[in-house]
Amino acid sequence: MKAVDSSDERKALMDRAAQLRGHMCLGIPLGVKMGLLGLRLLEMEDPAKRDKLVVFVENDKCPADGIQVTTGCSAGSGRLKMLDYGKSAATFVDGRTGRGFRVYTRKDFPRQAFNLGVRDGLVKPGDEVVPFSKLDREITMNAFMKMSIDELLGYDPVSVRWSKPLLPNRMAPKAYCARCGEEIMDGKGVSHGEQVVCGSCADGGYYSIL
Repeated sequence: MKAVDSSDERKALMDRAAQLRGHMCLGIPLGVKMGLLGLRLLEMEDPAKRDKLVVFVENDKCPADGIQVTTGCSAGSGRLKMLDYGKSAATFVDGRTGRGFRVYTRKDFPRQAFNLGVRDGLVKPGDEVVPFSKLDREITMNAFMKMSIDELLGYDPVSVRWSKPLLPNRMAPKAYCARCGEEIMDGKGVSHGEQVVCGSCADGGYYSIL
């Protein structure tokens, strides 16, 4: 079988993620490499083994697009969970066994990225790089593209605490919220005494009707 983590495969995945995003943004190479490491750790390089893969992404930026394209998990499939922690990390879980790994950018990444930038002529030793500047972005993108997965990323085995169904329950009986009356899909209602209510009515939701 063709190696999933070949340079040609990585480029193809990055191109697909850029097409999904609309352009090649900074975090796409990072997301692709995070996805590849997650698949490797769970021994799911073969797409046929990914039907129960679930991914928790800890930011809502472009790495999520790279992870989606690489793993095949999406919000619509119910297997890509977005947690807006603002962190460069994602957790990959085998929905069958609960086995999981949290993948993250190594803490020494800024130093490694700067040293690589020096080697590649983007910056000189001792230069000050202003955060979020064009030069800072060039150094970061250069590192995301060129660093190996094992240089760029670390990981920890984890157990996931998640109160909702990890995988979509398409066979769950239909339920209707006892308060708003709207349908609740996939068994995701919240028990409230003897009633079932939707998550929005249970915790106040994210919107107010005007």
